[in-house]
Amino acid sequence: MTDKANPPRIEATRKLKELMGVYYIEAKNAEYNDQDVAWVTSGSPVEILIALDIIPIYPENHGAMIGVTRMGVSLSEVAESMGYSPDLCSYFRSDVGQAETGNSPIAGLPKPKFLYCCDNICSTVVKWYEVQARKYDAPIFWINAPFVPDEITPSHRKYVSEQLKENARLISEFVGRPLEEEHFIEVLRLSEEATAMWQECLNICRNKPAPMSSIDSFFHMAPIVTLRGTQKCLDYYTQLRDELQDRVDKGIGSVANEKHRLLWDNLPVWFWTKALAELTNRLEAAFVVCTYTSSWNIGVESLLQGDIWEAMADTYLFPYINRGIDVRVRMLEQWIDDFDVDGLVFHSNRSCKAYTLGQYEIAKIVSERTGKPSLVIEGDMCDLRLFSEPQTVNRFEAFIEGLG
Repeated sequence: MTDKANPPRIEATRKLKELMGVYYIEAKNAEYNDQDVAWVTSGSPVEILIALDIIPIYPENHGAMIGVTRMGVSLSEVAESMGYSPDLCSYFRSDVGQAETGNSPIAGLPKPKFLYCCDNICSTVVKWYEVQARKYDAPIFWINAPFVPDEITPSHRKYVSEQLKENARLISEFVGRPLEEEHFIEVLRLSEEATAMWQECLNICRNKPAPMSSIDSFFHMAPIVTLRGTQKCLDYYTQLRDELQDRVDKGIGSVANEKHRLLWDNLPVWFWTKALAELTNRLEAAFVVCTYTSSWNIGVESLLQGDIWEAMADTYLFPYINRGIDVRVRMLEQWIDDFDVDGLVFHSNRSCKAYTLGQYEIAKIVSERTGKPSLVIEGDMCDLRLFSEPQTVNRFEAFIEGLG
């Protein structure tokens, strides 16, 4: 029988830990297996690297691990002692700290052969990767993805697609392997199918009760970031989708007794995720949709239709964080309708200026248009010094009470 007070954990979590463990072991041992490692930003067109048998390593994903394990402050302090401002991104400061000391949840990241940066998430990553390129004496390949205030235009698409083609050529020459078209197309197919399956997993949370919370999805998103374009990624999300559908059929929710349905905006407060899960379960409130976990969905035409480079350009211009306020408002309104959301929680993330800028205005506009109340909490994704748990809990409890 199901314990209503403590909903059963998602069994696919065990597979997730195994999958990510193998991924990091392979990356750590790449030099012994004649493989190359590239450090990449989370918004990079990684399909090119996968098709060239290059292991992509994500310092941002590693930063999330640092946040969860509460190592963010100590590693940030290392960077600050080197002269970097505490106002800079805590992912960046944590990455500088781990590179300097070798301390991290996985004893540091493997040395990169090169770095691959796409600035569709923020401009900080460009300077971040310049810093690490100097440290490791490694080249940077860079995609400039312009901010898209409204709709993606043909000029946006052409500008980025030409860069993609040129980067593919340059990286291929650098590693000394050709980008074989047939294999590249297969990688694109797997990427498209995996992102579609991930979207299915997220969409299942339209059901009541939602079988998975956004807090769960913060962790289950890891393969779509790190393993996109591989069969193992597609297989994982197929397994997760099937399990979530089974939970729907059995009436198993992510919280014990779902009464309130919430939307989360911005990155998680990584070191607070466990406590937040316990808090929402106690308050019978479920986060059913999140702007962050929806950022790795294609959301545009098929990668395999028309010009594949232009389709990739669309994909990497599309993310929520790269769009203007009006577009973000429309996206939020759609999610509110699709997921029957009762209220919105905005994480005003001290580190992530690109994500946080405009949140107060967005919250005001969305609440006025939809009648849904919103709460803005202040914090940081990794730096515990920038978060007050007692104050946040009090405000969150009051917000949930106000929902009725």
